[in-house]
Amino acid sequence: MVKGGLRLKREVIAKSPTKPVGDLIVANLWVNASVHHLDGEYSYLIPGNLSQSISVGSFVSVPFNGREITGVVVSINEIGSSIGLKSISKALGLIPLLSEEMIELIRLASKRYASHPFDLIRSAIPDRSVAVEREFADRALPDSPLMTSASRLYLQLPPVISRSLLMAEKAVTLSKEGAVLVIVPDLRELEMLTLELEKSKTAFTTLGSHLPKSQNYQNFLKARFGDVSIVVGTRSAIFAPLHDVRSIMVYNEGSEHLYERRTPGWNVRDLALLRSQNENLNLYFIGYSPSVEIARLIDEKWVFYKRSRGKTAIQTISSVNGELLPSRALTPIKKSLLLGPVLFLVPLKGYAQAIRCQKCRTISRCSCGGAHEKLSATSPITCSHCQSKAEQWRCIWCNGETPSLVSRGIERHHLEIGKLFPGVKIQSSSSDHPISDDVESGVVIATPGMAPISKSGYSALVILEGNRFLNQPDMRSSERIREMYFSHSALARSGAPILLIQDEGDQIATALATWNPSIALHRDLEERKSLSLPPYVRSAHLTLETAEISRFKSALIAAQSDGRLPLSTRILGPIPAGDKASLILTVDISEGEALLSTLHEFMRRRSAAKKTLPALRIDPYSLSR
Repeated sequence: MVKGGLRLKREVIAKSPTKPVGDLIVANLWVNASVHHLDGEYSYLIPGNLSQSISVGSFVSVPFNGREITGVVVSINEIGSSIGLKSISKALGLIPLLSEEMIELIRLASKRYASHPFDLIRSAIPDRSVAVEREFADRALPDSPLMTSASRLYLQLPPVISRSLLMAEKAVTLSKEGAVLVIVPDLRELEMLTLELEKSKTAFTTLGSHLPKSQNYQNFLKARFGDVSIVVGTRSAIFAPLHDVRSIMVYNEGSEHLYERRTPGWNVRDLALLRSQNENLNLYFIGYSPSVEIARLIDEKWVFYKRSRGKTAIQTISSVNGELLPSRALTPIKKSLLLGPVLFLVPLKGYAQAIRCQKCRTISRCSCGGAHEKLSATSPITCSHCQSKAEQWRCIWCNGETPSLVSRGIERHHLEIGKLFPGVKIQSSSSDHPISDDVESGVVIATPGMAPISKSGYSALVILEGNRFLNQPDMRSSERIREMYFSHSALARSGAPILLIQDEGDQIATALATWNPSIALHRDLEERKSLSLPPYVRSAHLTLETAEISRFKSALIAAQSDGRLPLSTRILGPIPAGDKASLILTVDISEGEALLSTLHEFMRRRSAAKKTLPALRIDPYSLSR
């Protein structure tokens, strides 16, 4: 052959399907047709040449509307009265990746979130690796034993003791009765937990998108074949087909990290509840302060609350003149620095999160609409949205040339605290520059969730700008701040002072002092019930092009008049957001299924009519964002 000449492309001709054999020859599938209304089950014949390769949970390729698409087998039946069925073209992979329990969980979740099953399957199944799959191809999948009883608990974590250590010990103890699935919100918590599990010498594996593709898939198959007794992972691990699973543990179930960002926006807490009921599993929510959803279930005796006894030394110090650190706080901090490291918790990263004109006090914004900020003392003013630099800053209203810094970030705190404590080592830990090493001395300044561990415990905790934490407008802020205050206070050693630099009188101080969030939780529940807000209502958030949102709202109102939508449904909006707008629907929790059923039918009809589908979130993290 002449060098550089043409090469013939070689293709393998697909084998023609052969006659089915046996009695169970009809496979019912979910198909990934990429359209919302085709979310039902479709029946295909299993050809004789594939009968040994296909079982419930297998992924297959099938002819559908003139093209080949992917499907997954959800059940296999006898031929019955079915006639004229097409045959499955080929099996995709050597192993049925979905267990029957996973299929049922996806079925229930699809109904709960008014979604197509494949919207959930893409989260449930990691990317395949053919080479890894071959390692397991000759093995038989074990049978799933049945659970006879199950419990649902919220376990409150105590102060001082490492939460990762406590969770690892709990997982190891539970694994003696059966396999355990542990879900944590983020990679940082996952790494701390795996370090503790490694010390226990118990077989475990991890799941998460942070792992290389082949390793994540291998770990998934280890769980599927029962090679490990403990699986730990982030959000999507809630679907893991862990053999002989008896218990599910979820840490900080109210975290926003446990809410899927893609449609349909499911969350781990609700899927854990669905899965525990469907498979009769023990369910343990673990944290410092429960979400309002779990608080309601505790209030209704559906989840048992196991409180942890503990006390902390709380002192609230108000900043009367707007100073960063009132003089009353300096003495206890200096004493604590002689005993060990001191942790400062601050609200924001960067240097200055806002810029305003010193002359007219107008907040500065970029031409794109983004807020101006300053990332460090030496960096130029930049736009937080488009990242463009304002090298020659000038106020667009009064032409003033002197910018004023507003809203301290961690970098600015670093400089100011360094001046207050000269000669003391100062370290900063944020998502941009995390500290992972053990801290033994000096000052550590951290943003929420990024505080490094001190094995000996911090000799003091200082929460700076507490009013900024407490006055967030988001509906979820109170429960999020409670969990944050508790979890960071737990990093302090026994008897260490915890200084809250904020106005006096907030219930969070009493809750921390007694290590009991119940009073604040009950107040939140009473307010939400009186205002018909979650968790006493089911909610849906729909986003669509502004030009179509009014027609969509009219269709919903018509459906309500016709009785297809519950009369108690409240339709709020449209709420403009750029070139799109949103509607918020709420309904009493007792009528939630009726609302979901109608919304699901709306989505199907719009899909069938080839209309643009709204972005839909059922029970989103917050209605005020």
